[in-house]
Amino acid sequence: MRRIVEVGSALVAVMALGLVLYNATLVDRRPPTLDRVALSLPAGDAHTGQTLTAIDLEFSEPVQPSSVENRFSVNVLNPPTPGPVTGTFSWNGPKTSAIFTPSAKLTESTQFKVSLAAGFQDLSGNAASAAPDFVFKTVGPPVVAAIDPAEGAQQVAVDHQVKITFDRLMDTGKVEAALHISPATDHQASWAGAVLTLSFASGMEFATAYTISIDSSAVDEGGGHLAPFTASFTTVAAGLKPIATVPAPNVSGASIRSAIAIIFDGAVDPVSVADSLRITPSVPGSISVESLPDDSSTRPANGPSPSRAPGQVLQFSPSAQLAPHTTYTVTLAATVRRLGDPGQVAAPTTWTFTTGQTTTSAQNQIAFLSDRGGIRNLWLMNPDGSNPRQVTSELVPVTGYDVSPDGGTIAYAAGGVVHVTKTDGSDARTIGGTHWDYSPTFSPDGRSLIVARRGVDGSDAGFWTVPLPGAGDDRERQILTSGAPPIGSIGSDGDGLGTSSSVDPWFQRVAFAGDARTVLIVGGDGQASLVDLQDATAAPIPVDLRVDSVPVWVAAEASFVATGTQLSGSNPAPGVWRVQVTGTVARLGDSLGPAWPDGRGDLVVLRGQGAGASESEPLHATYVPQGSGTPVPLTTDATLSDRSPTFSPTGDQILFLRVPASQLDRSGGIWVVQPSGHGLRQLTTDGAYPRWLP
Repeated sequence: MRRIVEVGSALVAVMALGLVLYNATLVDRRPPTLDRVALSLPAGDAHTGQTLTAIDLEFSEPVQPSSVENRFSVNVLNPPTPGPVTGTFSWNGPKTSAIFTPSAKLTESTQFKVSLAAGFQDLSGNAASAAPDFVFKTVGPPVVAAIDPAEGAQQVAVDHQVKITFDRLMDTGKVEAALHISPATDHQASWAGAVLTLSFASGMEFATAYTISIDSSAVDEGGGHLAPFTASFTTVAAGLKPIATVPAPNVSGASIRSAIAIIFDGAVDPVSVADSLRITPSVPGSISVESLPDDSSTRPANGPSPSRAPGQVLQFSPSAQLAPHTTYTVTLAATVRRLGDPGQVAAPTTWTFTTGQTTTSAQNQIAFLSDRGGIRNLWLMNPDGSNPRQVTSELVPVTGYDVSPDGGTIAYAAGGVVHVTKTDGSDARTIGGTHWDYSPTFSPDGRSLIVARRGVDGSDAGFWTVPLPGAGDDRERQILTSGAPPIGSIGSDGDGLGTSSSVDPWFQRVAFAGDARTVLIVGGDGQASLVDLQDATAAPIPVDLRVDSVPVWVAAEASFVATGTQLSGSNPAPGVWRVQVTGTVARLGDSLGPAWPDGRGDLVVLRGQGAGASESEPLHATYVPQGSGTPVPLTTDATLSDRSPTFSPTGDQILFLRVPASQLDRSGGIWVVQPSGHGLRQLTTDGAYPRWLP
């Protein structure tokens, strides 16, 4: 019996333990909790909502919806308002979250308290304690939180985009309809969230006060009306003006080694130029502000170097040469400012240019100077005028040039500096040092130059022989103590033409005799001298002429030929002169401007048509055969005056420049004609100082 009692007691204990374990593991005794309350349309932070916000509820486990809905309330605080906010619930599938949507828009600028009273139950009937209250406030009317440019801003770029930032998401259509710009300006509107951007395709006007206003018909997404908004700003003045663009707009044949530059009428603030140029097709390179070479003023020869002048050139330097035969488009943004006056910027501009091609030799080409690329530079073209292409790419005018006998190297002067480069533009070098050099001329062997030189103090240093790099001799030698042209070549504008038919003082001034020993040098004032290059002790021989042309050696006559006026003779009329290496001069005929002989002794001269003719009337090219042949007038047009005649290498064509008789300092183009007067043809509409190269 005792054994039975013991076994029974044990069974009871096991059953009691099982019941305890059952209740502990299978029966849910834990009440639910409200884990999260959030606003569906917050405005700035978790406790600020828009007036159309709903209220999201998340529970720790599925709940009985009716137990929540009967105990949930939203009431107004401060000041209290009788009655809760009415609305509807929506539940998700497992009943762990709900959304309470007010039946009407909440009042603006009001505090609300969200409450869930004790007694809401989970699916097992476990009742929960009251949840902590959640307090939030609604926003007031929508407002503009920020505007760029700021209210009252000055010197705003004309291509600036106006950005208006609202404090919430807005009804974009209503805002754009309520937007007003004064003065009225075409614009495009784009949105990114609560930010409205206004872009002006044609840019705003310079030095103009603009007002941006948005009236109260603009509303947010909840229908709240915007408090009326107004802001004003003033655009920058357009006070920095371009003088020239390089290459020039619409030019064809621009150098593939050219920089892309804009020269302004004043100094440029370097800080303002970053990303100011856009080039299409894209070109790698760097942008900078540079100063121009300037030989227009003097400084003490032994004094300190002057401070570098503030740069007025915005220059883009390609890191590789441009593509040949390619049209480039360059756009300048309205961001480049005048140094020291940020209130002045350059107006935006766009231009295009087309590159040419390189050439390895200038043989049987016509060389000429032209500012068609924006600045006067050296160009080459075929004898028929086709395929013009720019050879040099200086930012100041090229005033003189020469081509080596083999046609592979070019020497030229620009801004008082002489440069030497291959005909294709490669291997560019600067010749000379701390002085100003002009009028370069190659020696017959192409190993040295003769240049005219001025000291930095403006003193006349005469003419010098300058060996080229690699010639085996680096000694410069003065061969004439005076006669250099004046400083100031940078001021020579256009194609470098004056009202006189005389050759520009900075142009070529030297001719070599056939033995390369004697040279005829014409000073900047026209005074001519003969110099023996091999006898350093021999004094120069003055020539009794004031020369107005480039002298030429004529092998058939074993003498130089030049045009000008005899200084001491009884006949002061200008003419064509033969100059012997001894200095003896003899008159060959009449000419009112530069004449040019060919290798046989024929001449082409410039003459007027009336008695007592002078340069005040049009000059016409006239072919004069050797000996007593009858002169042949080559042109007769009274509206054009001829300049710079020269023969082709074969002598069957005459190349010359023409200028309008009413505007003698403007080019009328480069022309060719046969010695018979037939075949008159225009090769270019611009250019000066043409030369037909062998």
